[in-house]
Amino acid sequence: VTQLPAPGTVVDLGSTTIALTVTDGSSNTATCTFDVLVSDNTNPTISCPEDQEESVDASCNFTLPDYTSLATAADNCSDVTVTQLPAPGTVVDLGSTTIVLTATDGASNTATCTFDVLVSDTSSPTINCPEDQEGLVDTSCNFTLPDYTSLATAADNCSDVTVTQLPAPGTVVEAGTTTIVLTATDGASNTATCNFDVLVSDNTNPT
Repeated sequence: VTQLPAPGTVVDLGSTTIALTVTDGSSNTATCTFDVLVSDNTNPTISCPEDQEESVDASCNFTLPDYTSLATAADNCSDVTVTQLPAPGTVVDLGSTTIVLTATDGASNTATCTFDVLVSDTSSPTINCPEDQEGLVDTSCNFTLPDYTSLATAADNCSDVTVTQLPAPGTVVEAGTTTIVLTATDGASNTATCNFDVLVSDNTNPT
């Protein structure tokens, strides 16, 4: 019995017809055929990038870009298509979002990998100080600074803002000019400052 194509012949994906021929001692022959159906059941390979660090926009959102080009994918038989979930264009919040990249070959075999997108708030808040303030010394020729933080206008793209004052409320100053620094701090510890002067004068008559 002989075979055609011969043993050892390399064939591609798909159907290959094998003919077997039987020959007797008088060279009489008979043949039969069958098909060899060759398929690809080997998954492709894919490697994801490292975790990605990103920042939110002015609305405290981040729009996922297309990370598929950062993957390394290959297959034994065909080109590979890489897809992403959540899809590019998806809007995510602060924190960690897991990205799944899937490699699919021409035979619909798949492989996946994952990485995280770490979204943080790196935008400083805004703060506007009041105009310069006037004050009068007391009978001891001192002036106690009040809390000016409520006079500031502060805002942030993501969180509430805490406003602090330096020198602190309750600090005693003398006549003259004292510069007040107001600092706005958001939930991610980003800060912004502004300043104004307190003009302290003495309008008390002598005795």
